[in-house]
Amino acid sequence: MAEHRGDNRRARALIVTAVVTAVVTAAVVLVTATATAQRGAPDAPATVKEVMLTMTVPSSDVIFTAASEFPKDDQQWAVVRKSAVALAESGKLLMTGERARDNTTWVDMARGMVVQAEATLKAAEARNAEALSKASDDVYATCETCHERYMHP
Repeated sequence: MAEHRGDNRRARALIVTAVVTAVVTAAVVLVTATATAQRGAPDAPATVKEVMLTMTVPSSDVIFTAASEFPKDDQQWAVVRKSAVALAESGKLLMTGERARDNTTWVDMARGMVVQAEATLKAAEARNAEALSKASDDVYATCETCHERYMHP
């Protein structure tokens, strides 16, 4: 019985994390849209910071949480799957236009994030907790390496 309550708490924690992430993402999108409108350029592409805040960070947070508290049902795995798709798309956006800081290391790291997001997607579709854990670790390593190079040179 106590084990069942623990499973329910973990399931609720993952769902709460996904809901909080969705609310935060919606708030960031609203703020970003307002800032873009104030700039007078509604068709201006999102900046690196905007992509990170609205897509990369929320998606990776869901993946990291799921890798530490594995999804228990189809709904939780679907949340991980959606986050993997969003993470892959954010990596693709980071390689385009003015967002690409350089055509070498930056693009290689963004491609790596896309590959790792796709591995996360495959793990979610297969409901494979071990593969999810590995993909999450790989995503984290790429994020840290990129941040060390570009955020804290």
